[in-house]
Amino acid sequence: MLKKLLSFAVLIVIGLGAYTQTAGQYTMWFQNHYLVNPAAAGNQDYTAASLGYRKQWAGVKNAPQTIYATGHSVLNRPQTHQRSALRLSTTKDGVYRKQKNYSTPMIKHAIGGNLSSIEQGAFVRTEAMASYAFHLPIAKDLSLSFGLSAGLNSFGFDEKLASVIDENDPVYQDYASGETSNQLNVNAGIYLYSDKFFMGFSSNQLLQNDLQIADIQTTTPNSNLEMQHILIGGYHFDLSNDLRLSPNVLFRLTQSNPLSYELGANLSYQQFINAGLSYRNDDAISIQFGMQVNHFLKFGYAYDYTLSELSAASSGSHELFIGLTLY
Repeated sequence: MLKKLLSFAVLIVIGLGAYTQTAGQYTMWFQNHYLVNPAAAGNQDYTAASLGYRKQWAGVKNAPQTIYATGHSVLNRPQTHQRSALRLSTTKDGVYRKQKNYSTPMIKHAIGGNLSSIEQGAFVRTEAMASYAFHLPIAKDLSLSFGLSAGLNSFGFDEKLASVIDENDPVYQDYASGETSNQLNVNAGIYLYSDKFFMGFSSNQLLQNDLQIADIQTTTPNSNLEMQHILIGGYHFDLSNDLRLSPNVLFRLTQSNPLSYELGANLSYQQFINAGLSYRNDDAISIQFGMQVNHFLKFGYAYDYTLSELSAASSGSHELFIGLTLY
């Protein structure tokens, strides 16, 4: 019984710790900058929607899994925007013609939305956010955008996923009977981009609300959602008329965790097929693959090979991504 109760205590610590320290982790963020920065909403002149699923540390019981859906669009997109919204490049007379990946610099207003659910053991976090971004041209081929998102975080406990010998245990009863907690959340970001490079900085969980699922006393009664800072950047090198190499980096920082970083590179062929490799310090090496099926649909998959001590129990992490282009 003691072992069971200790296991449940560990579940509580891990679950609450994950919520207070992070706001979601995605290997395929390079395919969707809006996932990590609200200012990236509207960086292209079409409506972009995406669906994703991430299974963290497959093989480890109660490991996190995430489902998300995002969408963003420019409100005042130019009347002459290309109807083939994904701007797939074409070959004519054997000559490949490159197209821009980002929109023409102009003052733009963009909106977006993000819905996600992170399940870790018996703890479930659901987030619904709406965002606005203002894009300002600062050079011929360069734009700077400012973004703000606001919405609700919902924290709950699913007693069906918790296993204890004594269901009358007071800690378990407090969590099982506790009501779902809904809290306001605010994120903000800045994003500099052109067809050649991008750079962005965002801060999540700005309000740093107290985290409370049930009215119980813990060793950390003032646990709160920690502010998380994310810095991203990348550059696009055209190796030939067909090939583009895009090295990229992501830095992540919270108060209670050391600085973490991801170094990666993505190679694309005629904007039709792409492959990538990345390294997350002290955590994983990732391989990624993506394909542009047509002007409407694209998809991607990433596999993380675990480098930490969890590799003994985990076969790695898996992530799926589906992108939709709407007019």
